[in-house]
Amino acid sequence: DRKARELSKLEIVEYCVEPKFDGASISLIYENDQLLRAATRGDGVTGDEITTNTKKIKSVPLSAKFSNYGIEQIEIRGEVLINKNNFKAYNQKLMEEGVPPLANPRNAAAGSLRIKDTAEVGRRNLEAFLYHVSYIINGHLSTAKDKQPETHSGMLEMLWMLGFRSPKKEMKVVKGIDKVIEYIHEFEIERDNLPYEIDGMVIKVDSLALQDRLGMTSHHPRWAIAYKFKARQGTSKLIGVEFQVGRTGAVTPV
Repeated sequence: DRKARELSKLEIVEYCVEPKFDGASISLIYENDQLLRAATRGDGVTGDEITTNTKKIKSVPLSAKFSNYGIEQIEIRGEVLINKNNFKAYNQKLMEEGVPPLANPRNAAAGSLRIKDTAEVGRRNLEAFLYHVSYIINGHLSTAKDKQPETHSGMLEMLWMLGFRSPKKEMKVVKGIDKVIEYIHEFEIERDNLPYEIDGMVIKVDSLALQDRLGMTSHHPRWAIAYKFKARQGTSKLIGVEFQVGRTGAVTPV
């Protein structure tokens, strides 16, 4: 907050606070109102092509009227996840079939995006939350019916209106860092009651013009930061140790 205020020369910065979904990151590109391509985040430059599997996710529209806003091409980023109830039901089915259950919802979502059987993707009931517009290429702005949003929260509203599952209901726009902290604490208390896994909150400067002014470092935006909740803790009991002998004669305890 101190850095954002110093760089923006504002006394109070308006922020959008939203959940940090614990799933698998995806990137969607729409061109002329049609879903053109879906990819995993990969290493940040190159990801895996997952268009066919993504089309099986009910909350990802195959087409959306971006042209109403004068948008010709748009990239949207988001997270694919399985809600807790669907994950339990799917694991129960696997155990009944004598197949080992999946470890956790996050791995289940990430693995689903890469499997070859598209019908299996449909059976897993994946959901996609879309939370960020990365870039826009404008087409015929003169014929646009609606004005493009000037804030991040406005972009989330736009996505919601176009049929995407954006965190419109979960986000909150607040003035000043004290209100941000207040909302984070409220959300952490309710964390276990949510139908999906989150591992923190993301705080973003709401004004897109101010985001541009704040810019980026070499590896992260200056206008956004993640606050991670405390990791869940459990107790393990060590029952035994086996000693393995490697080909070089090295003994390794397992």
